[in-house]
Amino acid sequence: MIETILNGLLPVALAIVLGWLSARIGLLKHDDAGVLATLVIRFALPFALFYAAVTTPADQIVDPGLALCLTFGLMGSYLIALALGCLVFKHDLRTATMQALVCGYPDMAYFGAPILAAMFGPRGFLVVLVGNLVTSILMLPLTIVLTHLSDKREAGHGWKDSVHVLGHSLWGAAINPIVFLPIFGVVLSFCHVKLPTPVLSSVDLIGKASGGTSLFALGLMLYGEKFRINLDVLTNIGIKNFFMPAMMLLGVLLFKLTGDPAHQAIITGAVPTATAAAMFALKNKTYTADATATILLSTVLGIGTEAILIGLFSR
Repeated sequence: MIETILNGLLPVALAIVLGWLSARIGLLKHDDAGVLATLVIRFALPFALFYAAVTTPADQIVDPGLALCLTFGLMGSYLIALALGCLVFKHDLRTATMQALVCGYPDMAYFGAPILAAMFGPRGFLVVLVGNLVTSILMLPLTIVLTHLSDKREAGHGWKDSVHVLGHSLWGAAINPIVFLPIFGVVLSFCHVKLPTPVLSSVDLIGKASGGTSLFALGLMLYGEKFRINLDVLTNIGIKNFFMPAMMLLGVLLFKLTGDPAHQAIITGAVPTATAAAMFALKNKTYTADATATILLSTVLGIGTEAILIGLFSR
């Protein structure tokens, strides 16, 4: 069990620490993480997800229970955090939306994918594929729509163009490589198309860069972030690190998942907050300090939580 935990988490921790140290000793700058993030999000991870989809038999990809479980856990946590932000913390709509994103958007690309790949092999990327579709098609467009509505409400324009904004957001998600490449891989798998070995090897080579690069970039992003604790941050940690895994467990029971898909869903729920949430907050000029503090603390706690889950599921 100890060996399994170390195999899953030691490479993760080492890559994050190396990224942090590279900024600490001046080899790289905090802003350089953006270049690495582009490499991962636009190229390496989409190809890794494509490879996982195209090399997996179609009957193993089709798992409605897993898709429903991930949607239940991710969007359930998001909507509960949104309600708390509006009704309990009395935030304006834009700020409450950023809090919901911080609580509901797990770092599947930087943190989750390497752990899932270490535990389940290439098929571990399938849960990242499905989870990414949930966030790309539901969570992120909803976030964009709500922040836009907040801007319109402040400007006195109301809700009249929300449908246009939603359509634009969905189209933006559809043309993103991290969405259409995995879907293309699923289509090829369903059509029983087998790509030539040289093509698969080329795709796999690019895809393998996603794990280490993403974690190194995460460490680079976390350098210099200020540590702060307040009620918002503690609430966010409670929802992201503890409530979401519990929601995934409930989803596992509701949708009758067993074996690896059940374990993958719960592990995904325990993944810390995505650094992209802080980027959204920065872009919207609200909730930035609480978002970055949540990401920092969530990442530290996430390593411990994932270690416990790996130990439980490796028995």
